[in-house]
Amino acid sequence: MITFNSRNISAGLLIAATFSGFATSAQAVENGVTNWPNGVNTVLPAMMPPQGATQFYGYTIYYSADKFVDGNGDELFPGFGLDVYAQAFRVNHTWDYKTDSGVTFTSGAILSGGKYDLEVSGLDDTETGLNQIYLTPLYVNWSPSESLHLSTGFSGFVPLGDYNANALVNTTSNYESYVQEFDFTWFPSQEWEISMSPTITFNAKNDDTNYESGDLFNLDYFAGYRPSTAPQWQVGVAGHYTKQFTDDKLNGYKVGDGFRLKKFAVGPQVFYAFGPATAVVFKYLHETNVEYGTEGSSLWFQFAMPL
Repeated sequence: MITFNSRNISAGLLIAATFSGFATSAQAVENGVTNWPNGVNTVLPAMMPPQGATQFYGYTIYYSADKFVDGNGDELFPGFGLDVYAQAFRVNHTWDYKTDSGVTFTSGAILSGGKYDLEVSGLDDTETGLNQIYLTPLYVNWSPSESLHLSTGFSGFVPLGDYNANALVNTTSNYESYVQEFDFTWFPSQEWEISMSPTITFNAKNDDTNYESGDLFNLDYFAGYRPSTAPQWQVGVAGHYTKQFTDDKLNGYKVGDGFRLKKFAVGPQVFYAFGPATAVVFKYLHETNVEYGTEGSSLWFQFAMPL
């Protein structure tokens, strides 16, 4: 996570605006950010490894934004520029057990970090380091049919890396988040796929700044087509919708009008499968309709392979 601090002259408040490198999305939670990586779960989100199997995933992201906007979409900070190069690795293991009704259980972990370049109001800084670890003790998975797959899990973000409240940029958010995740993947036909991953994130307070980021709803989505003549290929539209539903607070008091993040992103996604459990994905997501957050674009490369 990157965090920068800047003075809002008109309000006379210290506003924090943070970016989640792994998630590629800066917003109005401390300092305006979310630990959940918005837009990450657009690739078969409810498809966990088979019973008794382990899957390895990689995520490489470049995110760039040239403005941070207020609640009206106007630029909030002059001379703003943000570039993030993020890398994350994930391991999911499905336990060798299935209930009589067909429910399986998966555990997972994600480690992330990266390089963060920030420029704002004539100041600039660069930091490289760890970001956080994301732990899901147990996903509960159920496939009521061969075409419909469902999964849910409760997870936690644990910040990693050094944090300096007086620095222009940090690689860690310095606060925990707790996420309830719901995943849905549906194949209405052999060629078509519709997937969604709604999440609700509850944020803890940053004890070094006394800033408490608001809680958020996020929906990652994908609609794709796989030609029957070349089923290893898939093309489609991916993105996310993010909406903060509680206020940011500093020292227990609401920040401005709540500094609530809102954001919509959309773009193309291309999938290629080398085998049943090995694939690569490229996607490009452009952000629009942003309130209290960075407005930019992200380029993703993802892969999956069995262990």
